[in-house]
Amino acid sequence: MLNELLRLQHKDPKKVIGLMSGTSIDGIDACLVEISGNGLHTRINVLAFETYPYNDTTRTAILDTCNPETGTVNKVCQLNFHLGKLFANAAKSITNKAQIAIQDIDLIGSHGQTVYHIPNPVTVEKTEDRSQKPEARGQRAEGREKEAWDLPHIRSTLQIGEPSVIAQETGVTTVADFRPRDMAAGGQGAPLVPYVDFILFRDKEKGRALQNIGGIANVTVLPKNCGINDVIAFDTGPGNMIIDRITELVTNNTHHFDEGGKLAARGSVNDAILSSLLAHPYLSKPPPKTTGREEFGISFADNLYKEAIHSGIKDLDILATVTAFTARTIADSYKQWILPKHQLSEIILSGGGSHNSTLIKFLRQYLEPTIQLHSIDKFGISPNTKEALAFAILANETISGNPNNIPSATGAREAVIMGKIIPGKL
Repeated sequence: MLNELLRLQHKDPKKVIGLMSGTSIDGIDACLVEISGNGLHTRINVLAFETYPYNDTTRTAILDTCNPETGTVNKVCQLNFHLGKLFANAAKSITNKAQIAIQDIDLIGSHGQTVYHIPNPVTVEKTEDRSQKPEARGQRAEGREKEAWDLPHIRSTLQIGEPSVIAQETGVTTVADFRPRDMAAGGQGAPLVPYVDFILFRDKEKGRALQNIGGIANVTVLPKNCGINDVIAFDTGPGNMIIDRITELVTNNTHHFDEGGKLAARGSVNDAILSSLLAHPYLSKPPPKTTGREEFGISFADNLYKEAIHSGIKDLDILATVTAFTARTIADSYKQWILPKHQLSEIILSGGGSHNSTLIKFLRQYLEPTIQLHSIDKFGISPNTKEALAFAILANETISGNPNNIPSATGAREAVIMGKIIPGKL
């Protein structure tokens, strides 16, 4: 096995598949890329990309598992293996699309599907069954009593989509489970893509920001002629997550996202609701910081929608308002944390939200007019491709023995090599 890993480490170029399922939970992104070199000498050639949508049953199962009220251990256990099989199928499908045999693939990098992410220390609650205590025997149980565990410092994260299943089904060495190593080093386990942004997009003459708008929106700031320790990165707040859920409510689940922002364009922003949303405590926290479905997920969106409808707000106005909210959280993050210290020439947009014309219109309205906005298309990379591509590159860095987190972005104490390696068939 060690000989095989050494062979893989020194092979150049490599054909690598990156697999990603994000917080939007719309499907598995698969990117097949040829990677030459590693570290600052990395060169890429994207050979194929595709998104393989989840069916409604799988999407519902993931959402249920992400919810602490409905997610159970047996659901996590089964879904982990089910998604592993789907990820493996996505890997095989992308090779078919590229007309390359799976046996010719050198490496797979899989992010998996985040089901829960706790970036900051919390007090965990345990549930104790009082009916099992001696004094309760023979009596009817009156329910369960919650007591606080004496475990106040548990940073943790869970991504599922079992990599052993991926490696077994494809026969390809698989690198997965990247985030826990950064957390073990004191980081928040996110954001991870900034390492790849630094490798691919640093510039000696321009200050750049790379703004991804997925379920959550995140930014990487690359100051002019920056070194890796100069990189700034954090989650700006919600991306498509609230917009998608409100779209489902507005359309009675006939649409899972607002294509092109066409529905939001028919509504008007409610300034009172927008002001209330902008008071969310996450938005005033300084970087490094990360967030997710735990703060801006279904419960947040459902409560917002219910209260707004009860107040007589039209449903399309609610959608327009949350679209503006995402744009404001991005723009305000720049004004508060980035622009006072760094001059930017351009912002490079990626992720599903970059296709939402109404969202981008709001973003242009709220940002400094001197900063140019470009789609990542300009650099030969599809906006939907970037994160799957990133995990292919991160896997290559793991195999190459290179630290692949950025402590200034995640808050980790040191740079570490992230990812667990599951050997393929020898």
